[in-house]
Amino acid sequence: MNSADQSNTDQSALTEYLRTFLTAERQAKIEAVLAQRTRYVTVVLEDVYLTQNASAVLRNCDSFGVQDVHIVENQAGFKINRDVTRGCNKWLTLHRYAEQQGNTAACLQRLKQQGYRLVATTPHTEALYLPELPLDRPLALLFGGEQAGLSTAALTQADLQLRIPMYGFSESFNLSVSVALCLQSLCDRIRPSQLPWPLTTAEKSQLRLAWYRKSFPASDRLDKLEKRFWQQRAAG
Repeated sequence: MNSADQSNTDQSALTEYLRTFLTAERQAKIEAVLAQRTRYVTVVLEDVYLTQNASAVLRNCDSFGVQDVHIVENQAGFKINRDVTRGCNKWLTLHRYAEQQGNTAACLQRLKQQGYRLVATTPHTEALYLPELPLDRPLALLFGGEQAGLSTAALTQADLQLRIPMYGFSESFNLSVSVALCLQSLCDRIRPSQLPWPLTTAEKSQLRLAWYRKSFPASDRLDKLEKRFWQQRAAG
């Protein structure tokens, strides 16, 4: 058995071991959420200043089953408002880009390499409406900060531009509302389709173990359980 196979075997065994310490209700909830989780749509936040807005977006993503959120921190540092997230952030995979420079480019290049079509949200009238977005490739939705919106770099690198129609005097919705409207529309379209939106078996296995670990409220208890597991594993 090569090292990769051995690692997968060990992780599977650890998952089964931790399962025995979780209630049937918790196990069922995790399986139900895994079945609806997707990486076919992902969200990118660029320089969001208000913690309550960014945190509300995380809650939206979890609620709509979107697993990955990419956070670009050029000018604004990202902080989680726990009163808003209510712990939902621990079930998400957060990718943060917070180097001295080049964060937007690094994020978007990574997503393009992963096969995502970059969709910039903008109030410009020439942009597409939500029902017009093609779904033949995974989508990365780009959202900018509350005042400035997306940077020129993000708009330039985007493959498509998207707008949400407005019929009042306001120019745009609140950030978290915009994200929710987009995710509801897209998720309603992809879930009944034959598109490969569900997680792969390998992705589910990785998240299952991660979520089992996060289901233990006391980290010291988890540490003790895992230490016991590896001792038993070594003893054969």
